[in-house]
Amino acid sequence: MNVILFRSAACSALLAALVAVGCGPSTSTIHIHGAVTYDGQPVPTGTIYFEPDTKAGNSGPGSLAIIRQGKYDTREALGVVGGPHVVRIEGYDGVAHGDNLDGKPLFAAYQTTEELPTKSSEVDFDVPKK
Repeated sequence: MNVILFRSAACSALLAALVAVGCGPSTSTIHIHGAVTYDGQPVPTGTIYFEPDTKAGNSGPGSLAIIRQGKYDTREALGVVGGPHVVRIEGYDGVAHGDNLDGKPLFAAYQTTEELPTKSSEVDFDVPKK
């Protein structure tokens, strides 16, 4: 009988802990998509990285999206949290060279800051020519 009471109490405690975790603050992600251009032209291929800007008070998981024919969509990955972010973009010409399927870099990795929306939206990026 004591074993049954112990199991029941342990199950109740575990259930209460799970409910409490589920009711606590959560980091919800949204999905963004858009265009990535360089010198006014679509970036053929590349990667765009999203890192919550902790210096601006944002937190949460980082994310990335693959650039294909000048477009990206975070639905292919984890999504992003809204708020201030550090965004890094790598772009390539898309012409395969040996083992490098992305081709030659179009520009040095570009970094900027961006206030991402809190609802799923379209966000475009233009990498300036230096």
